[in-house]
Amino acid sequence: MGNSVHISQKDKMRSHRKKTIQVITLVSAKYMHDFFIALTFISQGNKFTTLINFLPLFEQYVKGDNLKYFAPERFKKFIIKNGTIYWGKDEDVIFPSSIFLDKINSKNSSEEILYII
Repeated sequence: MGNSVHISQKDKMRSHRKKTIQVITLVSAKYMHDFFIALTFISQGNKFTTLINFLPLFEQYVKGDNLKYFAPERFKKFIIKNGTIYWGKDEDVIFPSSIFLDKINSKNSSEEILYII
């Protein structure tokens, strides 16, 4: 007889838990004070805002010539584009919204899968 393929019962079993996919997009931001920016996200038609302290991120990642963005007048001049927050017309300092996943995920702890774009 010819070749046959055996599919085990394990492969046929389906999970009874539904996986939820939630897409979260950064849509706007507002400078609050010091290094705090209120980021507004949209997910499934619902908007929510979270306050982020950017000082730890800047201290960890901003180096060299980009230290100028520690100055309050330059820090306030950020741009939101394609779900990313950045500073400088040449995108000198960039933080994709995915780095805020932990902060957002703690608010949506019932979701299994969380995507930020």
